[in-house]
Amino acid sequence: MQALSEEKIDIAALSEADDTQLLLKLLSIIKTKNGSEETVSIDCHSAGTTFRFLTAFLSTQKGSWLLTGDDRMKQRPIGELVNALSKADADIKYFEIENFPPLLINGKSLHGGVLEIQSDISSQFISALLLIAPYMTDGLNLTLQGTIVSEPYIRMTLELMKQCEIQYVYKNSNIQISPQKYRAAKFKVEPDWSAASYWYEIAALSEDAEIILPKLNHSVLQGDAIVSSLFAELGVDTIFQDNAVILKKNSYVTDLFEFDFSDCPDLAQTVAVTCAALKIKAHLKGLQNLDIKETERLKMLALELNKIGVNAEILNDSELIIYPSEINIPDNHIIQTYSDHRMAMAFAPLAILCKKINIAEPEVVKKSYPTFWKDLQSAGFTISF
Repeated sequence: MQALSEEKIDIAALSEADDTQLLLKLLSIIKTKNGSEETVSIDCHSAGTTFRFLTAFLSTQKGSWLLTGDDRMKQRPIGELVNALSKADADIKYFEIENFPPLLINGKSLHGGVLEIQSDISSQFISALLLIAPYMTDGLNLTLQGTIVSEPYIRMTLELMKQCEIQYVYKNSNIQISPQKYRAAKFKVEPDWSAASYWYEIAALSEDAEIILPKLNHSVLQGDAIVSSLFAELGVDTIFQDNAVILKKNSYVTDLFEFDFSDCPDLAQTVAVTCAALKIKAHLKGLQNLDIKETERLKMLALELNKIGVNAEILNDSELIIYPSEINIPDNHIIQTYSDHRMAMAFAPLAILCKKINIAEPEVVKKSYPTFWKDLQSAGFTISF
């Protein structure tokens, strides 16, 4: 929004996470190279959100752009977004394999108009379209087809746009945005409820706990704030104060945990490992889009749980059943993360139960929570690399 706006959008408390800093760097390069006669390479590495948002953004920026990423990024489908943008008059070609990155994009003015997009793949495709919609000559009349996954992220996108004075109509499965411009605004980035989930897990696995998460509060934007309700069933109370959240261990743990994660897929790994550690049966649903993330999350989550003695079973490529099992982690066993930050952070709290745990690729946490290991140390964990 800041890159598109002709006015100043002040952003305070911006994250130091690798993905955020990479996007800032790439937007600076794009601004400098805008209108260049040569093809400019833009490398998103492993940042999926960055790649998807820039697919739409570069479609509107004058010049020739080669948008690429790492090997895993080249395995993550982008065709649904490319098809929608192409119908809005974008000039995008696949540089290697149909439906997958890298992309060759020739930026131009887009007309927009009436479009449809499958909404059961990734909400980021939809957010990418919404963010550029005010700058389409005909605006955007977007119909979401199928089951909507991660809908809170769509509403978060629209609410942030509204804070920059963009008007929209979201009714049923249709979103309408007329041609407008982002206006000057001041925005303070909220602390991350997704990151808070690992502290909920730590509280749940501890014999006793009182954890203060400063500056965190009720969120009207983040869907992952539902983690407080989920962990109420897993032995953790949440106390909201003016400028902090306090997590307290309680004695109640459900015998059967069931939940549909369609709106909050980033919480699935945390909850799955917690349920396994508490030896309660769990039925996690709505996991159909986990396998297009940093790794094939659903498969790898089940695999790593199975390796440590947990009976975890995948159903219909979208559900995970965890049966009460005794976790057994040999001294030299290494939890594989598959270059996925959430795998590392979800499994790390198991050290509370087994006294020691080895995590592969510990640096992957920099993607979203660069101070994770440092924060664990401050809470009394011993960390060595």
